[in-house]
Amino acid sequence: MPTDDLRHHQRFALSIEQAIRLANREVLHPVVDPLTEEKVLSVAVAVAKRRAAYIEATLQIAGQGDDKPSGEKLRELRLAYQESRDAFAELMTTIERGYVDLPSG
Repeated sequence: MPTDDLRHHQRFALSIEQAIRLANREVLHPVVDPLTEEKVLSVAVAVAKRRAAYIEATLQIAGQGDDKPSGEKLRELRLAYQESRDAFAELMTTIERGYVDLPSG
């Protein structure tokens, strides 16, 4: 690819990247604002609790008695954990990419 074409492609890609960043900021900022450390940590704790519920049920499989979780219950707990984990990852991506303002301080 000739040098001029390469530069044109790079400028285009940069322009699109900036437009996407602006669009994400315009859409996401009002949803998240005001972002606080407490909000982020409370989501992290909620995800950890869902993980713990899933792990606890998993360990009950080896237990004695008839009160073992069903496959449906395990699936429910797994999906709740995985969806919340993925949602938290998206929140962190939103923060890392600068789509929202960080708390001052």
